[in-house]
Amino acid sequence: MQDGLLKEVNSLPHKPGVYLMKDRDGNIVYIGKAKDLYKRVNTYFQRPFSAKTEALLKKVKKIDYLVTCSEKEALILECNLIKTYSPRYNVVLRDDKNYPYLRLDLRQKWPRITIVRRMKRDGATYFGPFTSSKAVKETLRAMDRLFPLRKCSDHEFKNRTRPCLNYQIGRCLAPCVGYVSEERYLNLAKQACLFLKGKRREVLEELESEMRRAAEALEFEQAAACRDRIKAIKYTLEKQSMVSSDFSDRDVFGYSLTPSKKRLQIVILLIRNGLLIGELEYTVGLKGHKEKEAFSQFFKQFYFKQDMIPKEVITPFPLEEEELLEEWLSEKAKYKVDILFPKKGDRLRLLKMAMDNARLRVEARLKKRDVLEALKEELSLSKIPKRIECFDVSNIKGQYAVASMVVFSNGLPDKDEYRRFRLEYSGHPDDYGMMSEVLKRRFSHKDILPDLLMIDGGKGQLSIAERILAEQGLNDIEIISIAKGKDGEEDKIYLKNQGPLILDSHCQTLIFLKRVRDEAHRFAITYYKRLHRKATTFSILDKIPGLGPKRKALLWRHFNCLEEIKEADIKALKDIGLPENIAKRLKEYLKYG
Repeated sequence: MQDGLLKEVNSLPHKPGVYLMKDRDGNIVYIGKAKDLYKRVNTYFQRPFSAKTEALLKKVKKIDYLVTCSEKEALILECNLIKTYSPRYNVVLRDDKNYPYLRLDLRQKWPRITIVRRMKRDGATYFGPFTSSKAVKETLRAMDRLFPLRKCSDHEFKNRTRPCLNYQIGRCLAPCVGYVSEERYLNLAKQACLFLKGKRREVLEELESEMRRAAEALEFEQAAACRDRIKAIKYTLEKQSMVSSDFSDRDVFGYSLTPSKKRLQIVILLIRNGLLIGELEYTVGLKGHKEKEAFSQFFKQFYFKQDMIPKEVITPFPLEEEELLEEWLSEKAKYKVDILFPKKGDRLRLLKMAMDNARLRVEARLKKRDVLEALKEELSLSKIPKRIECFDVSNIKGQYAVASMVVFSNGLPDKDEYRRFRLEYSGHPDDYGMMSEVLKRRFSHKDILPDLLMIDGGKGQLSIAERILAEQGLNDIEIISIAKGKDGEEDKIYLKNQGPLILDSHCQTLIFLKRVRDEAHRFAITYYKRLHRKATTFSILDKIPGLGPKRKALLWRHFNCLEEIKEADIKALKDIGLPENIAKRLKEYLKYG
């Protein structure tokens, strides 16, 4: 150990906190938490070393630390830092897509159910996550049939003068034109909220009481509507899968090790009120960690992102920090959360179900090798392409130029290996120039190389890739490009020193290659949109002291563009809620800044 590093380790305090291991360039390579920083970090330097520890210590040149008041605070800080910095030797939960949720805000005068991709701490109630867009849309359609809440946006709602088609077909009570009282509408929204929370029986009891009251008051039309809703709810319940007879809310974790012994396939069964409402799946790289250690890191990061936590969490083995994690989850959920490792009964049956699902996922993915073998034959490759890297570039008129690299390992997306590139290129659009830049940057690092390099483009992009690899002395890497067909033609595949190869549209090889290409395109577009949104959203207003997010939102609610803000006088700015000194500063900055 270096003398300087030894001094840093020996100077660590006997207090809870987070330690950050950095390389010679100051990059964080590992983040960990400890009840006692001095004791925990010293364990890394006690022989014999594990393979992971040995590889890690070769990189570490400096150790920083942050002291916290408690181990629980250290746990939260560790999760936050891992999410922010994605250190190389931590198990990082990478999930580029956001699972959809349903959102319902009962504080609104006329609440409605909407689909969102991100949860916010805005006081609304969120339901999910749903495993796919299809699942959330099917649920929303079912809710529309059961609970006729408004579908229109706030803008449409304010400007509507007559009922829409949804009212005509019985899917809305037309609050926009006053056809329903606020009290009755809010009661319906509360029933929808209870239903989504899994409290179906309470909803049925309330509807039956409402039906009797309406019948006694001779309001037969309203009683009939309640009767129809009761029938629809009972029918919906019959179609759902009851997996637990005690009507509990649970998350059940199962996992399976992949044949390469380098990854965990994790499946989470989402059980609400005894009903299996869906499942989530993740593939996690071990990065030298043991299975239980990698699972524990994943577990913490998973719940760090979640605000909707069930009262019971079932894990495939006892967790080392079980009491600490229970305390943390209970604090997040605001009720007692139990972490259990069952050995008998209904819970054990659910755990086996989750473990079986994880194992079946691994077995299904093994079948992907058949596609890779077919790919080798169809494209006359020298070996099965176990690692495929696909590149795509994205820009608008040369602005916000970005590139993406997606990696498929053994036929599956390897999101830990995905990379985004902010290109230095600017000026007129030049796909060749941008592709050249990203490939030079990628292949300046030769520690891990692909079996197959794939480019989204035609013959020109293929030539660029061939030249870059030749310059880097990497002539053994096989290259293809895939170009979209024109005028209804099938996509074309370009190979080195060959004409375009056109495969049948039903060919599994072509379907797989298009999937890889589309994933690269999606990843590039996502990054481009993020940069573009940031550039357009973060405007000149961000430079004005005292004008924070809430005040900027206030301005955009009342003005359509920056020109309107410039034309507004100080009185108009004060009338919408800006303090006088901020209004003056804003006018002065827009005039001279």
